[in-house]
Amino acid sequence: MNKPGLLFNKKKQLFVCAVFLIAFLLVTYFRGSLHSFDIQVNVWIPSIQSSPLTIINKGIATGFDTISLVLFSLIISGYLFFKNYRAEGLLLLSAMGGDALLVWVVKELVQSPRPLNSLVAASGFSYPSGHVTGSIVFCGSLAFIVWQHWKNKKEQASIGILVVAVSSVVGFNRIYLNVHWFSDVLGAGMLGIFWLFSAILAFQFLQDRAKSDSERFRSISWILFILGTIISVFIVVYSLSGHYFPS
Repeated sequence: MNKPGLLFNKKKQLFVCAVFLIAFLLVTYFRGSLHSFDIQVNVWIPSIQSSPLTIINKGIATGFDTISLVLFSLIISGYLFFKNYRAEGLLLLSAMGGDALLVWVVKELVQSPRPLNSLVAASGFSYPSGHVTGSIVFCGSLAFIVWQHWKNKKEQASIGILVVAVSSVVGFNRIYLNVHWFSDVLGAGMLGIFWLFSAILAFQFLQDRAKSDSERFRSISWILFILGTIISVFIVVYSLSGHYFPS
Protein backbone atom coordinates (compact mmCIF):
# COMPACT_ATOMS: atom_id res chain seq x y z
CA MET A 1 0.00 0.00 0.00
CA ASN A 2 1.36 3.40 -0.95
CA LYS A 3 2.06 5.86 1.81
CA PRO A 4 0.34 9.23 1.46
CA GLY A 5 3.47 11.22 2.18
CA LEU A 6 5.38 12.92 4.95
CA LEU A 7 2.27 14.76 6.08
CA PHE A 8 1.19 11.54 7.78
CA ASN A 9 4.47 10.82 9.54
CA LYS A 10 3.37 9.80 13.04
CA LYS A 11 5.52 12.34 14.89
CA LYS A 12 4.28 15.16 12.70
CA GLN A 13 0.76 13.91 13.15
CA LEU A 14 1.05 13.94 16.91
CA PHE A 15 2.38 17.50 16.68
CA VAL A 16 -0.57 18.55 14.50
CA CYS A 17 -3.01 16.92 16.95
CA ALA A 18 -1.43 18.73 19.90
CA VAL A 19 -1.36 22.11 18.12
CA PHE A 20 -4.99 22.01 17.02
CA LEU A 21 -6.23 20.63 20.34
CA ILE A 22 -4.51 23.50 22.14
CA ALA A 23 -5.88 25.96 19.55
CA PHE A 24 -9.40 24.60 20.07
CA LEU A 25 -9.11 24.88 23.85
CA LEU A 26 -7.82 28.45 23.55
CA VAL A 27 -10.67 29.48 21.23
CA THR A 28 -13.13 27.84 23.60
CA TYR A 29 -11.69 29.58 26.66
CA PHE A 30 -11.39 33.03 25.05
CA ARG A 31 -14.70 32.98 23.13
CA GLY A 32 -15.94 35.87 25.22
CA SER A 33 -13.20 38.07 23.75
CA LEU A 34 -14.51 37.29 20.26
CA HIS A 35 -18.11 38.18 21.07
CA SER A 36 -18.01 41.71 19.68
CA PHE A 37 -16.53 40.41 16.41
CA ASP A 38 -19.16 37.65 16.32
CA ILE A 39 -21.85 40.33 16.58
CA GLN A 40 -20.28 42.46 13.83
CA VAL A 41 -20.13 39.50 11.44
CA ASN A 42 -23.69 38.47 12.31
CA VAL A 43 -25.01 41.99 11.66
CA TRP A 44 -23.03 42.33 8.39
CA ILE A 45 -24.15 39.01 6.87
CA PRO A 46 -27.73 40.15 5.94
CA SER A 47 -26.19 42.73 3.59
CA ILE A 48 -24.96 39.94 1.28
CA GLN A 49 -27.96 37.63 1.58
CA SER A 50 -30.16 37.05 -1.47
CA SER A 51 -32.88 34.57 -2.42
CA PRO A 52 -30.77 32.51 -4.89
CA LEU A 53 -27.80 32.38 -2.53
CA THR A 54 -30.04 31.45 0.39
CA ILE A 55 -31.55 28.52 -1.56
CA ILE A 56 -28.06 27.24 -2.39
CA ASN A 57 -26.94 27.54 1.22
CA LYS A 58 -30.01 25.73 2.50
CA GLY A 59 -29.11 22.85 0.17
CA ILE A 60 -25.52 22.84 1.44
CA ALA A 61 -26.80 22.83 5.03
CA THR A 62 -28.91 19.74 4.36
CA GLY A 63 -26.14 17.87 2.54
CA PHE A 64 -23.52 18.50 5.22
CA ASP A 65 -25.75 18.02 8.23
CA THR A 66 -24.19 15.70 10.84
CA ILE A 67 -26.89 13.08 10.27
CA SER A 68 -26.46 13.22 6.49
CA LEU A 69 -22.70 12.76 6.81
CA VAL A 70 -23.10 9.85 9.25
CA LEU A 71 -25.51 8.20 6.79
CA PHE A 72 -23.13 8.79 3.84
CA SER A 73 -20.28 7.38 5.93
CA LEU A 74 -22.28 4.28 6.76
CA ILE A 75 -23.00 3.63 3.08
CA ILE A 76 -19.44 4.32 1.88
CA SER A 77 -17.80 2.38 4.70
CA GLY A 78 -20.10 -0.57 4.01
CA TYR A 79 -19.04 -0.52 0.36
CA LEU A 80 -15.35 -0.33 1.32
CA PHE A 81 -15.75 -3.08 3.89
CA PHE A 82 -17.33 -5.55 1.48
CA LYS A 83 -14.77 -4.66 -1.18
CA ASN A 84 -12.15 -5.86 1.34
CA TYR A 85 -10.93 -2.39 2.25
CA ARG A 86 -11.83 -3.14 5.84
CA ALA A 87 -9.41 -0.82 7.61
CA GLU A 88 -10.42 2.12 5.40
CA GLY A 89 -14.10 1.43 5.99
CA LEU A 90 -13.54 1.32 9.74
CA LEU A 91 -11.57 4.57 9.60
CA LEU A 92 -14.42 6.48 7.96
CA LEU A 93 -17.18 4.98 10.09
CA SER A 94 -15.41 5.37 13.42
CA ALA A 95 -14.11 8.86 12.57
CA MET A 96 -17.60 10.15 11.80
CA GLY A 97 -19.25 8.36 14.72
CA GLY A 98 -16.62 9.75 17.07
CA ASP A 99 -17.03 13.21 15.57
CA ALA A 100 -20.79 13.21 16.21
CA LEU A 101 -20.26 12.13 19.82
CA LEU A 102 -17.43 14.62 20.41
CA VAL A 103 -19.44 17.57 19.08
CA TRP A 104 -22.43 16.60 21.22
CA VAL A 105 -20.27 16.43 24.37
CA VAL A 106 -18.64 19.83 23.73
CA LYS A 107 -21.97 21.49 22.96
CA GLU A 108 -23.44 20.19 26.21
CA LEU A 109 -20.42 21.36 28.19
CA VAL A 110 -20.23 24.86 26.69
CA GLN A 111 -23.99 25.44 26.19
CA SER A 112 -23.63 28.48 23.96
CA PRO A 113 -26.87 29.99 22.56
CA ARG A 114 -27.31 30.39 18.81
CA PRO A 115 -27.90 33.72 17.03
CA LEU A 116 -31.55 34.80 17.09
CA ASN A 117 -31.73 35.91 13.44
CA SER A 118 -31.16 32.56 11.71
CA LEU A 119 -32.66 31.96 8.25
CA VAL A 120 -33.44 28.31 8.98
CA ALA A 121 -34.69 26.45 12.03
CA ALA A 122 -31.82 25.35 14.26
CA SER A 123 -32.19 23.82 17.70
CA GLY A 124 -29.70 23.04 20.41
CA PHE A 125 -26.51 24.78 21.37
CA SER A 126 -24.26 26.72 19.02
CA TYR A 127 -20.61 25.96 19.86
CA PRO A 128 -18.99 24.31 17.97
CA SER A 129 -20.53 23.84 14.52
CA GLY A 130 -21.26 20.18 13.84
CA HIS A 131 -21.49 20.87 10.11
CA VAL A 132 -17.94 22.20 10.01
CA THR A 133 -16.32 19.47 12.11
CA GLY A 134 -18.26 16.84 10.18
CA SER A 135 -17.24 18.18 6.77
CA ILE A 136 -13.56 18.28 7.78
CA VAL A 137 -13.58 14.75 9.22
CA PHE A 138 -15.69 13.26 6.42
CA CYS A 139 -13.84 14.86 3.50
CA GLY A 140 -10.45 14.51 5.19
CA SER A 141 -10.97 10.79 5.87
CA LEU A 142 -11.98 10.17 2.26
CA ALA A 143 -8.97 12.17 1.05
CA PHE A 144 -6.63 10.10 3.23
CA ILE A 145 -8.12 6.88 1.85
CA VAL A 146 -7.64 8.10 -1.71
CA TRP A 147 -4.09 9.35 -1.00
CA GLN A 148 -3.06 5.87 0.06
CA HIS A 149 -3.64 4.61 -3.47
CA TRP A 150 -2.63 7.64 -5.56
CA LYS A 151 1.06 8.39 -6.09
CA ASN A 152 0.65 11.44 -8.28
CA LYS A 153 1.53 14.53 -6.23
CA LYS A 154 -0.67 16.82 -8.32
CA GLU A 155 -3.68 14.57 -7.77
CA GLN A 156 -2.96 14.45 -4.05
CA ALA A 157 -2.63 18.22 -3.92
CA SER A 158 -5.88 18.65 -5.85
CA ILE A 159 -7.75 16.44 -3.39
CA GLY A 160 -6.25 18.38 -0.47
CA ILE A 161 -7.31 21.71 -1.98
CA LEU A 162 -10.81 20.29 -2.56
CA VAL A 163 -11.10 19.28 1.12
CA VAL A 164 -10.09 22.78 2.24
CA ALA A 165 -12.49 24.38 -0.27
CA VAL A 166 -15.47 22.25 0.76
CA SER A 167 -14.83 22.81 4.47
CA SER A 168 -14.50 26.56 3.88
CA VAL A 169 -17.79 26.65 1.96
CA VAL A 170 -19.53 24.79 4.79
CA GLY A 171 -18.02 27.21 7.32
CA PHE A 172 -19.28 30.19 5.35
CA ASN A 173 -22.66 28.48 5.02
CA ARG A 174 -23.15 28.33 8.79
CA ILE A 175 -22.37 32.02 9.15
CA TYR A 176 -24.42 33.01 6.08
CA LEU A 177 -27.53 31.31 7.44
CA ASN A 178 -26.94 32.99 10.83
CA VAL A 179 -27.23 29.66 12.65
CA HIS A 180 -23.71 29.99 14.07
CA TRP A 181 -21.35 32.69 15.27
CA PHE A 182 -17.96 33.16 13.64
CA SER A 183 -16.28 31.73 16.76
CA ASP A 184 -18.42 28.58 16.42
CA VAL A 185 -16.94 27.97 12.98
CA LEU A 186 -13.40 28.85 14.07
CA GLY A 187 -13.51 26.48 17.04
CA ALA A 188 -15.13 23.76 14.94
CA GLY A 189 -12.31 23.99 12.41
CA MET A 190 -9.71 23.45 15.13
CA LEU A 191 -11.68 20.55 16.63
CA GLY A 192 -12.30 18.93 13.24
CA ILE A 193 -8.64 18.94 12.27
CA PHE A 194 -7.63 17.58 15.68
CA TRP A 195 -10.12 14.72 15.46
CA LEU A 196 -9.29 13.93 11.82
CA PHE A 197 -5.59 13.49 12.55
CA SER A 198 -6.38 11.55 15.72
CA ALA A 199 -8.54 9.13 13.72
CA ILE A 200 -5.81 8.68 11.12
CA LEU A 201 -3.29 8.00 13.90
CA ALA A 202 -5.60 5.33 15.30
CA PHE A 203 -5.94 3.86 11.79
CA GLN A 204 -2.17 3.69 11.37
CA PHE A 205 -1.83 2.07 14.80
CA LEU A 206 -4.36 -0.55 13.73
CA GLN A 207 -2.40 -1.20 10.55
CA ASP A 208 0.83 -1.60 12.53
CA ARG A 209 -0.71 -3.95 15.08
CA ALA A 210 -2.55 -6.29 12.72
CA LYS A 211 -2.12 -7.13 9.06
CA SER A 212 -5.28 -6.33 7.15
CA ASP A 213 -5.32 -9.78 5.54
CA SER A 214 -4.89 -11.73 8.80
CA GLU A 215 -7.64 -13.87 10.31
CA ARG A 216 -7.40 -11.99 13.59
CA PHE A 217 -7.91 -8.63 11.89
CA ARG A 218 -10.90 -9.94 9.94
CA SER A 219 -12.54 -11.11 13.14
CA ILE A 220 -11.87 -7.83 14.96
CA SER A 221 -12.93 -5.74 11.97
CA TRP A 222 -16.30 -7.50 11.77
CA ILE A 223 -16.98 -6.77 15.43
CA LEU A 224 -15.96 -3.12 15.09
CA PHE A 225 -17.93 -2.67 11.87
CA ILE A 226 -21.12 -4.14 13.35
CA LEU A 227 -20.71 -2.01 16.48
CA GLY A 228 -20.08 1.13 14.39
CA THR A 229 -23.07 0.33 12.19
CA ILE A 230 -25.38 -0.07 15.19
CA ILE A 231 -24.23 3.25 16.65
CA SER A 232 -24.57 5.06 13.30
CA VAL A 233 -28.04 3.64 12.65
CA PHE A 234 -29.09 4.65 16.16
CA ILE A 235 -27.86 8.22 15.56
CA VAL A 236 -29.77 8.47 12.25
CA VAL A 237 -32.99 6.88 13.57
CA TYR A 238 -32.85 8.93 16.77
CA SER A 239 -32.61 12.13 14.71
CA LEU A 240 -35.26 11.17 12.15
CA SER A 241 -37.69 10.31 14.95
CA GLY A 242 -37.84 13.99 15.83
CA HIS A 243 -35.17 14.17 18.51
CA TYR A 244 -32.49 16.82 18.43
CA PHE A 245 -28.97 15.86 17.41
CA PRO A 246 -26.22 18.52 17.36
CA SER A 247 -25.28 20.15 14.05
